[in-house]
Amino acid sequence: MKTRLRLMLAASVIAAAPAASPADEAPSSAGPSKVAATRQELKEQLERSKESKPRLPLPPPTEAEIAEAKARAEAAGNAPPRGIGGGVANNGRLRQIHLDAELLGAGYSGSREPDPAMTLDGTFKTMLFWIVSRANNCTYCQGHQEVKLASDGVQEDAIAALDGDWSEFTPAERAAFAFTRKLTYEPHALTDADVDRLRAHYNDLQILEIVMTVAGNNATNRWTGPLAIPQEKHRVFLTPTAEKYRAMRSLVAPLDPTASGAACARPASRGELEPRVEVEKALEAARKRTPRLPLASDDQARALLPDQASASGDQPQWLRLLGNFPKGGKRLADSLARAETKGKLSPTLKAKIAWVGARHDRAWYALGHARKRLNDLGLSDDQVFALDQADFASPAGEQAALALVRKITEDPALVADADVEAVRKHFSDSETAEVVYLATQAAAFDRLTEAAGLRLEF
Repeated sequence: MKTRLRLMLAASVIAAAPAASPADEAPSSAGPSKVAATRQELKEQLERSKESKPRLPLPPPTEAEIAEAKARAEAAGNAPPRGIGGGVANNGRLRQIHLDAELLGAGYSGSREPDPAMTLDGTFKTMLFWIVSRANNCTYCQGHQEVKLASDGVQEDAIAALDGDWSEFTPAERAAFAFTRKLTYEPHALTDADVDRLRAHYNDLQILEIVMTVAGNNATNRWTGPLAIPQEKHRVFLTPTAEKYRAMRSLVAPLDPTASGAACARPASRGELEPRVEVEKALEAARKRTPRLPLASDDQARALLPDQASASGDQPQWLRLLGNFPKGGKRLADSLARAETKGKLSPTLKAKIAWVGARHDRAWYALGHARKRLNDLGLSDDQVFALDQADFASPAGEQAALALVRKITEDPALVADADVEAVRKHFSDSETAEVVYLATQAAAFDRLTEAAGLRLEF
């Protein structure tokens, strides 16, 4: 689908930006990120994010990295404002420094071969990423989507309208924006009606493409935000803002409607976890539900992971869901499978991270799968449900890791230096990075499977 904003080409070069905020206003990553309430405050926040102090070591790029990135950009025909984009990006560099190559997979080079079954416009999907990042208060990803939209020819006022005034967008775009925000910030509240509202504008495979896009965006936010990855310094954010948008409060950011200013309070959390008896009822209901989105055949699903999928019999519903997209689905299936089987952390801690993520997302299909993994590893149901308690009996390192996962799951912007440092006291930097990475994969799997309403197989 081609979005209206694709046609909003910039009419002139934007004037020079005002000076950056004083150094004494630069943010500290020590505590949770504040939420910028307006367009102008957001730009100032994005500019200050260049000074963010990463929570894991991130050395400056080498001359060789920079030269290689510039060569790739020139070969691709990239020009400012993308700068040396397509090569040196702090997000990817931190992954490659700290995560095992086997965990990331050989395909994690940034290459994204188009999937013939995917039909949504790239600029439209960048707008969805922009909304996800705003809802998660992720300044790093927010900045990257700003640059991409501008590079695609989207005018400043149109980007500002994404945040404060959806009236100029088409009904189809507005429906997708609302769905994106809800799946991002309130995945536990998603209903059949939310998916049905998209059906007035999109076919089922397009809806699945939206879900996959938003799920992946949420994973990326939960890597860059909690690790306080700094924005690349060559990007420009302090551009002029139209008077209409300077003081207009965000429709997307998680703001307290009764508060004002950049430091306005965030809404309450998702509340206390349900008692075990209610979880059992929810899991039983998940065993009986009918998926909201179509599933591919067993053969299509098996083709995604030919070395790992069952050679015969029914394939799991999550794999059949991804089977609708032979290339995009294969990339995601491979990423999810590697998260479960590769890396430095023990299989038990990996499964516990999946449980904690699904539990706090109220993602019942994912929770059932995490429970089975833990049972297969020898944990009783009593031991599994004990993970719901903040003070469960466990080594201090594991408690710190799962406490970090809880924060990343519910609201990645609430992660502070102390949360990551508590994990680093017990784990190496690579293992700490893996804890964060597994939380990101859980967030994607939770949203994918729960939005699709998959039926729990066991």
